[in-house]
Amino acid sequence: MQANGDNLASLFCGLSLVLTGEAVVAASTAERHLKTLRDTLGAGQIDAILRRFGELRDQGGEITQAVRDGLVRDPNLGPLVRKITLLWNTGLIDTGQGPPALRSQDDYFEALMWSAVGAHPPGLSDGYFGHWRYPPDVGV
Repeated sequence: MQANGDNLASLFCGLSLVLTGEAVVAASTAERHLKTLRDTLGAGQIDAILRRFGELRDQGGEITQAVRDGLVRDPNLGPLVRKITLLWNTGLIDTGQGPPALRSQDDYFEALMWSAVGAHPPGLSDGYFGHWRYPPDVGV
């Protein structure tokens, strides 16, 4: 599906940049998130959000305010837009069937909340095995 010459992945990346406030989103993460959202929440609904984003973007003007007014505050699309934000920030997908859940460890490890709090995800470390036995390297 194309909307105004854009493909879904391009529209999703653009919308994700606005929703997260990030300067760049990883293409591989965006592709995985888009697939997860379309598979779990319905391709038609996600595609409607992306088409609407394309329309808002093409109107010009301040895109953050346009997304807030035209998507986030929309009574039908707003709840789904918040689920997109939840997925990017926490790695959790809210299907409405029980509590939000993880679909993959990559979603958890790549969640934006870790950089927001200046931490690494529990269970993932850049250190070698046993590195925790030694005091942290604070530099010279």
